[in-house]
Amino acid sequence: MLDFCDAPYRFFPARPSLIMMSLCRWVNARWSLPGPNHRIRHLLIDGATDSVKAIEKRGERILYVPNHSTHSDPQVMTEVQRRLGTPSCFMAAYDVFLRGRINGWVMQRAGAFSVDREGSDRKSMAEALKWLNAGRFGLTIFPEGNVYMTNDRVTPFLEGAAFLALKAQKDLGDGRPIHVVPVSIKLSHISDVRQQVRERLGALAALAGEPHDDGNDPVEELVRIGRDLLGKNLRQRGYLRPDEDITEGHLVEVLRTSVDRIASGLETKIGLEPKNPDDLTDRLRKIRAAIHQIRSDPEKEAEHRVAASWADEAILAMRILGYANPYVTEKSTLDRFAETVEKLHEDSFGRWERPFGLRDAMVSLGEPINLAAWLRDSAEAGKSRQAVNGLTRTIEDTVQSGLDAINAGNDREGAKPF
Repeated sequence: MLDFCDAPYRFFPARPSLIMMSLCRWVNARWSLPGPNHRIRHLLIDGATDSVKAIEKRGERILYVPNHSTHSDPQVMTEVQRRLGTPSCFMAAYDVFLRGRINGWVMQRAGAFSVDREGSDRKSMAEALKWLNAGRFGLTIFPEGNVYMTNDRVTPFLEGAAFLALKAQKDLGDGRPIHVVPVSIKLSHISDVRQQVRERLGALAALAGEPHDDGNDPVEELVRIGRDLLGKNLRQRGYLRPDEDITEGHLVEVLRTSVDRIASGLETKIGLEPKNPDDLTDRLRKIRAAIHQIRSDPEKEAEHRVAASWADEAILAMRILGYANPYVTEKSTLDRFAETVEKLHEDSFGRWERPFGLRDAMVSLGEPINLAAWLRDSAEAGKSRQAVNGLTRTIEDTVQSGLDAINAGNDREGAKPF
């Protein structure tokens, strides 16, 4: 599995400059998006664009909450906001700022600030609240927290974005609304990259010490190679017993058993009792929410360090569960097949590779949620915990619905069977 950055954390505040933001957006549109790191030919936007422009024209606050299935999502969002005329600050993983002093300096001037995903980062939370309250720029937070490479299916959203938005709205009062904009991002290949995908799958087979035959059924080959690689990773981390063989039995059952072990261990440590033991997604969602509550509570600072290790285990479980769901076998499109090979390669080699080929980015903006009105009308508004959970689920469902609608009309090569 891909490990997270272990460099010592250092907070990087946003220092937005309109000149630098404009320059970075121009460079992104002209060079970054179509360049070799992202290979995006066209970017198409639909949905509530007029509503978002009207909010910007009125000078009201905007919080963008997109899905985060690819490494190109920040660049896509930057271009979306350039076209809409809504400059935004971004919450970004701190290791991105460590890729050189110039890179970090530019990111700060472009409006990005760091977050430690593995710790209780009160500085980052305060920075997010500062920009939401100021209203000078919008704010963009990716509530999935990591790149999971399942572009057709969102990973359960973390509750941090909703928590921050509701806190800022209560601070601002009823007369200064914050508008939460759910954003669905879908990238799809526009050319036949099957051979490139097969070559990368061959590299994975070599790593696993397995033969690879292009003449075999590609989905069966992917499952065979993937289960061997995952078995080695799980055994090394202690989530498979030495006598357990992931190559025997149904892959989904073996992986779900491993996730259940991680979830049960975390529930015992945190003191949670699962209401539905068979619903692993719901259990992990509640585990992550409970961990977030601990890590964001200054009165529980003594527990923050151990909660960080729990968070790492919960993210690992979400990654494993991503393989346990029938993502490719359910619908073996070129896009899904390529994503899964990318995910296996990244988790196995610990590095990100460039996209296989040219892609189109399709973005759908959900109808903005006026939080001032939502707090007035929602039955959950009087209960802080339920309000955060309810808003998170609403945003997540809206983003998933947007992805479903995009996929229903996608006729690109990536939507065709592998």
